Amino acid sequence: MGYGKVRVLCVVPKSQREMKVKPQTWEEITRRFEVLANETERNWSSEELAERISGYDAILTGWGSPPFTEQVWQNADRLKLVVHMAGSVKFLFPDDTVRRFCLPRNVTVVSCAQALAVNVAEMTIALMVMVARRLYEHIQAFRERGVWKDKSLPSNFPTINGSTVGIIGASRVGREVIRLLRAYRDVRILLYDPYVTSEQAKEMGATLTDLKTLFAESDFISLHAPLTSQTVGMIGERHFSLMKDGAIFINTARGKIVDTDALVRALQTRPIFAALDVTDPEPLPPDHPLRFLPNCYITPHIAGAGSYGYFQIGEMTLKALVDFFERGVRPDGAVDWDAYEILA
Repeated sequence: MGYGKVRVLCVVPKSQREMKVKPQTWEEITRRFEVLANETERNWSSEELAERISGYDAILTGWGSPPFTEQVWQNADRLKLVVHMAGSVKFLFPDDTVRRFCLPRNVTVVSCAQALAVNVAEMTIALMVMVARRLYEHIQAFRERGVWKDKSLPSNFPTINGSTVGIIGASRVGREVIRLLRAYRDVRILLYDPYVTSEQAKEMGATLTDLKTLFAESDFISLHAPLTSQTVGMIGERHFSLMKDGAIFINTARGKIVDTDALVRALQTRPIFAALDVTDPEPLPPDHPLRFLPNCYITPHIAGAGSYGYFQIGEMTLKALVDFFERGVRPDGAVDWDAYEILA
């Protein structure tokens, strides 16, 4: 029963919770706090959350958790902290909700996006290597045709070592990708982010530049910008036309940031490549041309998956609860409401 004071409501379905929280971590949470958990295998509706939220100081949410409607807020008489055991919180808290409830009530919302960022960054590097080395084609050639070292595939492909890599967006994932890239030899890292200074980029190990230069000079281009009203369709035909022959465009951010039709035309007419973990729409319809282009590699939005990042969510959740309620400090991952509009 914990301390009998701080009450925590975990709305995350049992299997999702167990995927993200190690047994010993969950035991520690339930020892320190009075917890009511969703022991079913389905997400609650907003109406069900509204019925249960009264009397709880903290809420743990996750994938598929219900939006915080006005009725939820009316019944949230003790709510001080929300820990979102996933990435983006925008589907939980629309802008008007933030203005009307979160800010006036001084509710702290924590996103565990940083935990997932390590998984997404690792996947980003993997896509760079997979496409550059044509790993899929080599595996397919040997498995389906018995061809060993297919001579039609290049052996003088670009490697991360010695290449120029362009990063669009110094988000959590973007910064983690830069950190991983710095382990390679002779890598030149270009960064585009309108909210970052040249000095800040230099501290990360990158050179700040504009999108035109980034697309024209990079061997690998990786998109890590947030999806906002300003970034919808941000990457389009004028950018793809600048890419080097053989350059690789990677998107592990959001599909809507890219003009999909422009990407299709570029891939159909240019000797460039794309690796997409996200698309618009998602999934693509059965007859969509991106599904059939040999220079386009699509994975089913799995970049955030992986046990390391998942279990980091559990550790972040425990730490956020302890920091906020026992230590009285602002938890890591707390949302900056002033920057909410530009968050992913």
